[in-house]
Amino acid sequence: MTFAYGGAGVLDTTSAHKAPTLAKQINAYIGKVTKEIASNVEQLQKLGVRKVIVNNLHPVGCTPSQTRTNNYTTCDVFGNLGATVHNNNLKQVMTDKKNVHIADLYSAFTNIVDNVPGKGQEMSKNFKRKLSPCCESFNSEGYCGQQGETGELLYNVCEKSNKFFYWDDMHPTHAGWEAVVKQLEKPLREFVG
Repeated sequence: MTFAYGGAGVLDTTSAHKAPTLAKQINAYIGKVTKEIASNVEQLQKLGVRKVIVNNLHPVGCTPSQTRTNNYTTCDVFGNLGATVHNNNLKQVMTDKKNVHIADLYSAFTNIVDNVPGKGQEMSKNFKRKLSPCCESFNSEGYCGQQGETGELLYNVCEKSNKFFYWDDMHPTHAGWEAVVKQLEKPLREFVG
């Protein structure tokens, strides 16, 4: 039996030993994921790929799927903690790799969606809604684009998607991605250059 979400087979909890805590299981799972990413980078380099870009995780706790429970007002600390642990592990396993760049999605997203007064960059002001989706299901269990049995729409779409950072519960709008890429463009050009 395993307790980590999405972690089936990560740790043996069927033996007579005391089962590890959920935190230990999550850390073990994250460690396996980041080691596998490092292994994939090595495989790409062995195939002749000269430069590899790996993105880290964005602040998952700031996605509308996580901010909905508090009326889209604040990010979920635990969701962001998981992303931070992943990103720190990723940085560690990539430290010795040559010609590898980590695209810092976490910082790029945070610069926009961090709505603490005095924080965030100027581009953050372009978004009226940073933690709520433009396309929102009427039901917390539903999804953007969902229709009822008779074809009625079970979601609402905002009028100006360029004023929203997120399109749906997880994905940025076109304007959101533009703001993220604008921040990543210079370091990526320097790396590829």
